[in-house]
Order: sequence, then structure tokens, then C-alpha cells
Amino acid sequence: MGRGKTLTMPERAQVDLMVQLNMSISLMSARIHCSRTLNDCYMSDPVAYGTSKSTGRARKLKQRDERNVAKAVSNTMKSAKDVDLETSRAKSCSHPYNSTRAFLASKKIKVLDWPACSPNLNPIERVWGFLTRSVYKNGKQYNSISELKDAVRTEWSKIHPSYLENLSNSMPNRIFQVIQKNGGFTG
Repeated sequence: MGRGKTLTMPERAQVDLMVQLNMSISLMSARIHCSRTLNDCYMSDPVAYGTSKSTGRARKLKQRDERNVAKAVSNTMKSAKDVDLETSRAKSCSHPYNSTRAFLASKKIKVLDWPACSPNLNPIERVWGFLTRSVYKNGKQYNSISELKDAVRTEWSKIHPSYLENLSNSMPNRIFQVIQKNGGFTG
């Protein structure tokens, strides 16, 4: 589908003159045989009018959907396929799984090929649990995001490196347990 009509330079000059004469948009449109919308576009920014290039092919995901996908994968270890199933709006294209993977790749988000529901294979999940319990101990609630961020930073700084090292060293045992359960829950 081609682009719509744009005002020629002589038509733009006519519109400028008619604006100075305080003519209505309807009358201007009738005089130069164009739509009111076309006149509105020109009058809203005469300098930039006609300079924007076509953005090309329509996006497969809306920006809101891209944010939802990025949010979904940043907080979990779900596979791209599972994220796509959860973001039903992303199903507008013919191969949603591939478009989700392409979006993640364009944002330089690494997607690891392993079972999506295997928190045992991701030591950071234990760290998040430990951190959450520390931040919210004794039912603590926060009045602002900045207070919460400060609390998270404080508790994060208290995590001893040996705790992280032990989690890392436990990976062979975790992998063995997952294999024994055929990828199922290991408790």
C-alpha cells in the first residue's frame, strides 16, 4: 500500500497564506483540494512536514507487549516458548515463538535451553528467596520504591561470598537430582 498524498511546495505556500488570512481549515482544504487531516498535519509542524520516512513493515509486537515479554523473562527462568504462551497478545504473528526469540535476541537477552520450570538448575533462585526473606523479615513493609531498593541493596551487601560459592558448588548434585526425576520437581 502506497503512502498518502502530501502537500506540494506551492500548496504549502497557499496554506501558509491562508493561515495568515485566518481562514478555516475546512475552507483551506476545499480551496487546495485536500483533506483537513492533511492540512492539520502540515500546520502542526510545517518545518518537519514531509521529512519523516516510512517506518517500514508493521511491528509484530506492540511496544506494550515487548515490555511485558521483557518483564516476564527478566524475573524468571521461563523458556521463550512459555513466555510466549503467557503473552497472548504476542500470538498475532504466524510464528509467535520465533518472534519472541527474535525480540529477546534483539534486546540482547540470553535465553538458555533448559527446562523452563527448573529453579533447581538456577542457583540465583535460592539467592532471590534468601534476599526476599531478609528484606521482608518480621513482616516489614516499605512506603516507597526507594526505601525498598535501599533495603534490597543493604541485604544484598550482607550476603556472604561463601553462601554464593556453596550454591555454585552444589550444581553437580542439583543436575543429578533433576536427571533422576526426569526433569520433575526435586523438592
